Parts: sequence; structure tokens; C-alpha cells
Amino acid sequence: HPSQKGNASCLSWGGSGGDFGKLWNHSKKKWKFIVHTLRDANLPLPRGKIVEFGPGMGLLDDFLNQKATEILMLDHTAAYIEQRATPLSARCRHLLFTRDNLMELLRSEAESCDWLLSLSVFYHVDDATAVAIISELGKLLKPGGYALIHGWNDSTPAMLRERGNLERLFARYPQYFINWDLVQSSLALDYREIH
Repeated sequence: HPSQKGNASCLSWGGSGGDFGKLWNHSKKKWKFIVHTLRDANLPLPRGKIVEFGPGMGLLDDFLNQKATEILMLDHTAAYIEQRATPLSARCRHLLFTRDNLMELLRSEAESCDWLLSLSVFYHVDDATAVAIISELGKLLKPGGYALIHGWNDSTPAMLRERGNLERLFARYPQYFINWDLVQSSLALDYREIH
């Protein structure tokens, strides 16, 4: 949640320090890289019905083709969305990521989404939580749908030891080193790695 010392954009991507212009430029560059990577891998660009986990300020609404998508945004707070300069377009639906909302989505919208996207979020959760989130949200995907998870933390165990101090205990968004082999093997029954 924003505080007097840091607003939503400050707590979001790229260490913007509350400067939306910096946040926008960093996010735009990141999205351009994702599009380039998908094209290089001969994968389609996200379209259809998309569920986005951790949308932050909802910038995906600004980057995706307006006519080709519907976006369901799940986040732990609405504070980021509230700080947008312009409201989300009508194609977007923002829900808090709560147990009740997730259970209702799984009941009413299972296998209805074409894409699951999460950008710069998963280095804030541990291995087991990452697997649980992807597994549960993956139930919203149609068979053959795509999951695009970007921004796994590439820090080393040495870097984590260096950060493993008293300050870490009170960090708003702690960072974790994901054990990709463990996560991949846990998800292998339901997901095929394409890229």
C-alpha cells in the first residue's frame, strides 16, 4: 500500500522513485523486450482473454491491442490502479487477489482464458508460493493456453546471504531466489516449457 514515504509508482517496477515517466519508460522497454522474445520464439503475442497476476498500475492495458483482448487483473491491492493518470479501459476488470475471489473465478471462469501473464512479480514470492499461484491461476487457462512469467530473480545465493539481514525482515516486498528446477519439476505435469 502507498505510504507517505512511497507511492504506488515508487513501489512498482524499475525503482522509479515515484516518477511515473521513469516507470512508464522502464515498463515500455520491458514490454518491447517481451514482444521481441515471443516473436523470436515463434510464439503468438498475448490476445484473447488474459488474466494478469500483479498488474501494478495496469500498464498492460496501455500496451496490448485494444480490439483483441479482455484483461482480468488480480492484485493484492487496488492502490496502484487508483494512481493511474487515466482510468482502465472498459475491457479491464480489476479484482483483489483474495481466497473468495479466486474461488469464485475458478468456479465461474475455469478454462476460459487464453493467457496467464505475470511481469516482475515472482521474485517477491518463494518457490512453494510461486508453484501454488501458477497452479491455481493456471486452472483459468483453456487447454493449450499460454503462461508468460517474466522477471524471475536471477540473484545468486551469495547475493541473498548479503541481503539476509535485519532490514530484510521488514521489507515491504522481500525478494527470493527461485529454484527454477524445483518450480519446473513441480509444474511439469500441467505445463510444457516452450521458451
